Amino acid sequence: MSEVEELKRSEQVITSSKRQKTDLPKKTQSESKVIYKCSFVKPKNSKKCGLQVRKGQKYCFAHINLVSGNEGSDSSKVSDVESDITRTNKKGEIVKRVRCTVDPSHTVWEDHLTKHLKICNLVKKKKEIEEKEKTCPWFRIDYNVSDVKGEEVSVSSNDIDHDQWRRWISKWTSQHDLIFLEELPLKDIEFKDGLEERFAELSNQKHIRQQSSLIGQLVEHEIIVKDAEPGVVIEFGCGRAEFTRYFNKAMGKYLEHSQDNPAKYLLVDRDNPRLKFDKKIVNDSADDGIMGVKVERLKVDIKDLKLIEAMRNFRESSDDNSEMKYIGISKHLCGVATDLTLRCLINTSRDSKLEKKGLQFGGCLVAMCCRHCCKYDWLLCESKKYLKENFDIDESNFVYFRKMFAWATSGVNPQMSKTDTGDHFTGLSFEDREKIGLKMRRMLDESRKYAMEQRGFEVQIVRYVEREVSLENNCIIIKNCK
Repeated sequence: MSEVEELKRSEQVITSSKRQKTDLPKKTQSESKVIYKCSFVKPKNSKKCGLQVRKGQKYCFAHINLVSGNEGSDSSKVSDVESDITRTNKKGEIVKRVRCTVDPSHTVWEDHLTKHLKICNLVKKKKEIEEKEKTCPWFRIDYNVSDVKGEEVSVSSNDIDHDQWRRWISKWTSQHDLIFLEELPLKDIEFKDGLEERFAELSNQKHIRQQSSLIGQLVEHEIIVKDAEPGVVIEFGCGRAEFTRYFNKAMGKYLEHSQDNPAKYLLVDRDNPRLKFDKKIVNDSADDGIMGVKVERLKVDIKDLKLIEAMRNFRESSDDNSEMKYIGISKHLCGVATDLTLRCLINTSRDSKLEKKGLQFGGCLVAMCCRHCCKYDWLLCESKKYLKENFDIDESNFVYFRKMFAWATSGVNPQMSKTDTGDHFTGLSFEDREKIGLKMRRMLDESRKYAMEQRGFEVQIVRYVEREVSLENNCIIIKNCK
């Protein structure tokens, strides 16, 4: 056989072997790639769990309690059904699933328990918290909720009494109309100093209009005074710190900054988001010829923040004999974080007097948001008193009250009109439910105002933009009484 013929023959053999592999029945190929996924559907977003399960098993170990048919049960709690699941290890021994002794909400294989206890997420979290408490003087677990007795009792949708709910709606709306005879004042302020470029470059000006008005409120209510520095500016629930960035740009033009007294910003958020504006805040000031701007970010839940300690670095760098002013700002702070911020301000004012730190509270502005996230236990006691005395709202019916906050912001189904009911249990239209939601929201905000006034502060609530700009358009402005 010639060399050429031998080469052709070898190519035919290779081609034939490839064809044998690719010509396998489609069924065999698909069967070899089958991945069995958990069938649990998450109620919040109607998406499947997606975790892989063993062949013949319907649910993953996190949702194995559904095997017994308890589909309405809390999937975060482990069912005893897991004890029936076993496997055989390499030694031929039968191994069962057992509850994690650190976090009983999940299970592990019995022979892996010792190893798991070293890497369990809850163990890691506890170690991180312990280390943080040792190294961070501003971190104290539950510092701003130390007077709270315990966890709020959750009520599932199945326990809601719709007949009782209708009665509460009627009572609360009637009481609202008796107490609040006028709508909240609208103060939409266009503050453009230092923001001209941003107003010019954006076709969708939703955010800049809100930021501009909120900065204008700070000036209007003299939290920011033209011939005085704001001191340390703290943004609660800052996220990427976009509000602080444009506040800094505005103040760079509005105030007389000096090299000896640069702007100071303390950014507080429990998460660590991407694309933060921290460096841009400094760079923006440098572009305007203002050097030495200080920006510090703390990853901490507001409930665990001892603010007076967090400001120590700023305090130590200033003249010990002079008072250092601080103000708070926040754009769209969720309901529970708003109540925690009020608690934080009260505790900081108290700590400053007790520890004689020479701190002066200059005021705080919070654009409120997401009131449906509120916790009754974390409301100030004066706020609870206000709700009880004026509307008969307490822990037993707060769940009904809280659920109606979302009616003010939930909008209308695109396929329906405002006059449609959408098969709602109340029989009320979208428009009527929106009006009720706004009333319930006003009642909660007024309780916060009352609570802070009882603690010696001067408080106002205003609508800072129209609802066409933002459905969440109320802010609370807090100052020391003169």
